[in-house]
Amino acid sequence: MISRLSAYLSLLLLVTVASGSPQIPPDLAQLQNDFAMRYLEPEPHMALAKYYLDHGDRREAFFVLEGARRGTLEEAVFDRAFQAAFGGFDTSKAAEEKLLADLARNPHSADIQFKLADIYISRSEYGKANEILLRALKEYPEDFRFTAGLSGVLSLQGKSDEADRMVNDYARKYPESANGYALRADKLHETAPQSVKQLLEQGLAKYPNDGYLNFKLATVLQEAGNLDGAEAAFVKAAGLDPKSVDIQSWVGRFFFKVRKNSARALPYYLNAYFLSPHAYESEFVESRVRDIYFVQSHTDFEKQLNAKKPLIDLLKDQDPTVVEMTLEQMEKEWQPGYIDPVTALMGHEDQGVRWAAAQLLKKKVDSSFDAKLRTLLQDNDLRKRGLAAYIAVYRWKNGSFGSMDELLGKDAELVRFDAISALIMEGGESGRQHALAHAAKETNPVLKKLLNSERAK
Repeated sequence: MISRLSAYLSLLLLVTVASGSPQIPPDLAQLQNDFAMRYLEPEPHMALAKYYLDHGDRREAFFVLEGARRGTLEEAVFDRAFQAAFGGFDTSKAAEEKLLADLARNPHSADIQFKLADIYISRSEYGKANEILLRALKEYPEDFRFTAGLSGVLSLQGKSDEADRMVNDYARKYPESANGYALRADKLHETAPQSVKQLLEQGLAKYPNDGYLNFKLATVLQEAGNLDGAEAAFVKAAGLDPKSVDIQSWVGRFFFKVRKNSARALPYYLNAYFLSPHAYESEFVESRVRDIYFVQSHTDFEKQLNAKKPLIDLLKDQDPTVVEMTLEQMEKEWQPGYIDPVTALMGHEDQGVRWAAAQLLKKKVDSSFDAKLRTLLQDNDLRKRGLAAYIAVYRWKNGSFGSMDELLGKDAELVRFDAISALIMEGGESGRQHALAHAAKETNPVLKKLLNSERAK
């Protein structure tokens, strides 16, 4: 919502997390505090997002995860933590050792073998994955998971022809299986597309509750222009296979692009995202979700603005993006009476609102705010302290260095990060040098790396 952000500022916007209000539940307050203390670690991000998801707030869960993924954590670190927290897929050495022990006790378990192979594939340890998949394939030749897994590994190793041959062999050996029907339909689509619908209907007569076959039928009906039939089949497929990233993504796309119904698309896109933040359907699902939320919020904001609803009242809107838009409007027609309600928003749960409120105050307050600013720098809410740092350095310049040194001495990593960032962003060259001088004392490797990167510029 804030224009002209530098890459550095974008990082800060994403990692500044939501703070609680006095009414927040104690368990959420604890999660938020843990986040501020250890915000460079993945687990607090996941725990906070999971809290929101478990309590039905999918929007906030989405933005907490995107903040971590885009601004705080390295991709591999985020992916491992996400899978452990949301997918039940732990790729750690301890998880591998447990599965190996389980396999030793139950050497014929298809599920254990598949999970172990999955860990090796995620680590690009393809030799180990191949060994397990080949062994399992001999014992369970009809279980398509092992054919698909092995062909996937072969493709990753640049052996596409061999991978295709494996899949074609499966379709030839097991043509009456659910996957056999789907694979044959894919092949038939290339040579006789007019016959695909009939083949899929034959498969569905035998496997009516197979999600992928229903999905394939939906795509065929869509191509034929039977949108009502396609919609029914898409919805059925999504209900039958709620764990399929591809099905959830493409059902979302059907409603978004074909039906032009963003409200119906959003739940499916979110389903896909919470299965995999990398979900893709010709565009990344994350971008679709952002766009849908923004358009919905903008429409609501304009409606309320046109109805002459006071801006002060709009700050209480349940939609955080509407609140951000209200703050932008307030900047255009600023009044001193806005200071207190905007300051209160530094305790809002949503990260974007918190950041926007602090940035607006930074530009609008004068020396009459200094006493309140000193209080904010000591606030029990660690996130408020961090946000107050940007206002303090912007306003006081070198006169803020003593307060920043206090923040740099705190255990909370978010507070130290904000102090460093505020000095670099708002303190001019003297602020930058003051931040760099802290590098020798900084113990966190990520913050130390940030400072060394800044020194190298």
